[in-house]
Amino acid sequence: MKKKYSFRNFINDLHLWLGIPSALVLVVMCISGTLYAFQREITQWIDHDRFYVKGSEDKNPLPADSLKRIVEREMKGQVTTIQIPQQPDQAWTFTLIPKDNKHLEAKGKEEHKTNPSKEPKKGEGEKEKAKSYLVNPYSGIIQGDAKTPSVQFFAKVLQLHRWLLIENKDIGGAITGTACILMLFLQITGFILWLPAKVSSWKKWHAWEIGFKIKMDASWKRINFDLHKTLGFYAFLFVTIMATTGPYFAFKWYKEGAQALLHAKPFSKENTFLSEIQYKEPLSLERIISQTSTLYSYAGNMRIMLPKDAEGSYAVQKYQDGFFTCSGIDRVVLDQYSGAVLDLKPYSDLSFSQKLLSSVKAIHTGEIFGTFTKCLYFLACLIATSLPVTGVLIWLGKGKKEKRKNTNTSKKRPVLAEVMKSA
Repeated sequence: MKKKYSFRNFINDLHLWLGIPSALVLVVMCISGTLYAFQREITQWIDHDRFYVKGSEDKNPLPADSLKRIVEREMKGQVTTIQIPQQPDQAWTFTLIPKDNKHLEAKGKEEHKTNPSKEPKKGEGEKEKAKSYLVNPYSGIIQGDAKTPSVQFFAKVLQLHRWLLIENKDIGGAITGTACILMLFLQITGFILWLPAKVSSWKKWHAWEIGFKIKMDASWKRINFDLHKTLGFYAFLFVTIMATTGPYFAFKWYKEGAQALLHAKPFSKENTFLSEIQYKEPLSLERIISQTSTLYSYAGNMRIMLPKDAEGSYAVQKYQDGFFTCSGIDRVVLDQYSGAVLDLKPYSDLSFSQKLLSSVKAIHTGEIFGTFTKCLYFLACLIATSLPVTGVLIWLGKGKKEKRKNTNTSKKRPVLAEVMKSA
């Protein structure tokens, strides 16, 4: 007599047939995610001489404007962004664009005004990419390109994680985004299967106890099953968060759906605030840094986006690093002539929905509460890498068991038939 096909059987089959086709992609994504978790710390350790400076204990940094002039003169470009680290022994990062880019941009705007229908020829008016350099703030010495070999390696790891190194990012993103959605369903079905089978036994601790332990003195199949079930439970919360936030970076419809659900929009990358043009020199970078430090008085990393033209304004971001610190970004936009605050957005004043959207990347990578959560995410991602492997081994083991069972049954049938005949 066949057993009744229960809800649990359905969940088990769903867990199996969602897991098998997505296993390989999930392993690649989880391995690359594990590698990328501490990419900043690893790159700074490998390329220590570029990212750190010596003899900074009793010195004050050179004025930011002086450093800007040095970098622009030596690198023959225009500084667009300055990143000032929280730690005084770290190099500052200056991002530049070639001066020709500004000319090409202005020329393109003018041509578009006179002839909006004109499409630029392939290769015509193409801009060179911005480059970043690490600078000793105490001496003004340019220590090298910020794109070190280790940074380039982790850039490839990120491309593997997000697009599987597929040149067409739409296709690569669709595959990884779909894998994240499948992972979310695997988490839900896996949690249901982790629960004791009979609801009536939920009051007994023994029914729950087996879900928290790995029986190390059992057969390898049982150990593999316990590893899949138990470790999957311990990593459940963090892997579910990763799987939920992952498609946000892959699908436009998912991103727009999340924004509609939260009734919030992410901050625009473009600074649209204009300064009131005055017939005087713009404020020095030191004044901008000082004013930002007055508004946000804690020690932290500062990122300054310089005005693009005479009408533009300074957009400044500030945030903290630490073992257990919130990575939320405080923002301010300042008039480049008067220093007037054109926009002020402390992270603490944002609504819960805005905090979620502005921190979705930090939530996905585990940086949201500093090194502490990064460590938890690293362990969870390591476990997540093992789940498709242990899951496939469980499936293969069951297949062999079913095959052996069918073989034994077929061998017994003739014997049973003869007994019935003789009777």
